[in-house]
Amino acid sequence: MIPKFRAKDENGVWHTGLLTFMFGQYAIVNESDENTVYLIDKETVGQSTGLKDKNGVEIFKGDICWDTDMECFGIVDYDLGSFVFECQSVCDSVSECYEGLEVAGNIYENSNLLEVSK
Repeated sequence: MIPKFRAKDENGVWHTGLLTFMFGQYAIVNESDENTVYLIDKETVGQSTGLKDKNGVEIFKGDICWDTDMECFGIVDYDLGSFVFECQSVCDSVSECYEGLEVAGNIYENSNLLEVSK
């Protein structure tokens, strides 16, 4: 399976697809049309975990999720070869706790959500 990524372009629009490097810039290749390429801000790149939250929303690295079990906001990150969810404690992997997660935003646009949890 080819990894799926998400990133913002220079206009702040999110795109998902294959991450590539061309002409000295990072880009996302459109999933449904390989001829469409979006130049992106590499600082906003996040890989898909391959999982969906309780509402069917795809979960990416950098997402801020609400954990219904622990009642806190946390960040989806990638550490030591697996995706983890960092809330009050760290789940061993996102796959162990994703059924109780709800994507609320991401660290690029909604970092204020993390202040609510403290």
